[in-house]
Amino acid sequence: MRAALLVAGLSICVAAVAEDEDPTRFVTFSQDFAAQCVSRNGVQILVGNSHPGRTVTVWLDRYHMGVGTGDRSKTEMKPGSEPVPLGCSRTMDGPQEWRIVRAKFSD
Repeated sequence: MRAALLVAGLSICVAAVAEDEDPTRFVTFSQDFAAQCVSRNGVQILVGNSHPGRTVTVWLDRYHMGVGTGDRSKTEMKPGSEPVPLGCSRTMDGPQEWRIVRAKFSD
C-alpha cells in the first residue's frame, strides 16, 4: 500500500514537471495597434516567449478566413526578447490568424 502511494505521488510530480516544461505553454500571442492594421479594422498580431530563462522555437501555420494558406513560419525567441510581429488580424478580404504547429526549447 505504501509503495503504491509512493509510486502514485512520484507519477504526479513527474507529470507536473513535464507540464511545466511544455514549451507550447510559453508561446504567447499579443496585439498592437499598428497603423496599417488599424486601417483595415484589425490589429497587429505578435508572438512571444514568456519563459524566464529558456529559448523557444515555434512553428506557426497561417489561416486566412478559417482556411490554411500553406504558409508555415519558424521563429526562435530568446527569453525576455520583444514579441515578433506576424501580420495583421485582417487582410483586405477577411480575418487571418496563426496557430501553433509545434514548439520546442532550443537551448
